Amino acid sequence: MPVQPGTLGGVPAPETSIPRAALTRYLRELQNYVVLRNEEDLFGNVERGGDIDLLVGDAELAERLLIQHLGPPIRINRYSFARGYFFDWGHIDLVQTIEWQGACYLRTEAILEARRLSARGRPVPRIAHEAAICWLTSPLWGGFFKKRYAPVIRQAVEADGAVLEQALIEIAGNAWGRRLWRAAVDGCPEISGTWIQALRRAVWWRACFRSPIRTIQRYLAFVMTELGRRFAPPVPWIAISGSDRKGRSSVANEIVHRLAASPYIYIKPIHWCPSVVTSAQDDEPLTHPHERAGHGRIGSGLRLVVLALDWLVNYWTRWVHLRTQNYILVFDQTYFDLLVDPKFSVSRGGPWLARALSWLLPKPDLVFALDSEPDVPGHRKNEGALVDEVQRVLRAYMLERSTATLRYVQSPSITPPAVTTEGSTVHASWLGRRDAQR
Repeated sequence: MPVQPGTLGGVPAPETSIPRAALTRYLRELQNYVVLRNEEDLFGNVERGGDIDLLVGDAELAERLLIQHLGPPIRINRYSFARGYFFDWGHIDLVQTIEWQGACYLRTEAILEARRLSARGRPVPRIAHEAAICWLTSPLWGGFFKKRYAPVIRQAVEADGAVLEQALIEIAGNAWGRRLWRAAVDGCPEISGTWIQALRRAVWWRACFRSPIRTIQRYLAFVMTELGRRFAPPVPWIAISGSDRKGRSSVANEIVHRLAASPYIYIKPIHWCPSVVTSAQDDEPLTHPHERAGHGRIGSGLRLVVLALDWLVNYWTRWVHLRTQNYILVFDQTYFDLLVDPKFSVSRGGPWLARALSWLLPKPDLVFALDSEPDVPGHRKNEGALVDEVQRVLRAYMLERSTATLRYVQSPSITPPAVTTEGSTVHASWLGRRDAQR
């Protein structure tokens, strides 16, 4: 039976409107925190695709209250200094320290002690602290100056100038702190965008001078967290498998198009086509209307090794970095597809070598197999229903992973589905690290 519009795999689509009442109750009950940015239009900022940044004194308590009021998030990003919680309606960050790669440049205790209440009754940093945080976060982490915060800096110069000047000196040292202050007074804080490397060095060494042991500990925690994100990325990657290459590409592109607007997903298509396969294809004429570049004949164990190396190098030099930046990658062809493609033949010694290489290579977390053949009439008719199912499975998989990390939330029991539409079938499965090693 075809899936009805407005559903995901036959179940009602998740609610994507902002739960204003629940968020308001959460912020009222939460103690010892400040809204770091955009408090004057908090909900509007979320509706435009922004997030809510809260600096909290007790991250564990803040997390428990968050889940109590808003339910389990679809996914969680854990950094050494913050945690990000992604829901169907938006994204909340619970920040523990204001730092850059282990260098804490504004103490959490100082910010919380000096906080003030906004016109809407929410705790926010004093204007000098808010300006310093808004100003320096983008240059330190992103390497650029964010122009939207220039008015906040000007307001801080006028209303809280002495504290802002002292804060900048504490953050970057006497020389660079005064240079930042002069740029603020002169109304040109954007010039700091040309001082990126010097600012980073000044901020890091200033933090190390104030608290060398804690700064080194934080730096090591940052490094270990980043390494962990590479070996166990926070988001899954997807592969579309099947005999119809055009169908795989079409479904992959539709997945990317459909999920691009999701508040909890950053998604990117990957079309992997190693040159060794294309070269092999050039050795023989096309005999089937659906053959195309990217298929070839594996004639030796050496070619298998070259394909595996191409896959491995691409993963560790390109794809894993996208995954650590929270991009869900969607593949319409993988190394493992080539090994089972009937258009390939594996010479003597190939099967055992292929199995050995497959065991060693990184594998997608979720594989969706399209069972329909290219010549089946209407095999793309219900492509939208297939994409609905992919979206449902992806969301369920991420929710299961996130709740598994929360001790006080029961992880849902999820079964990989198989949904059939007119002329097409998609089977979903996922491979954990233990599964891959079996």
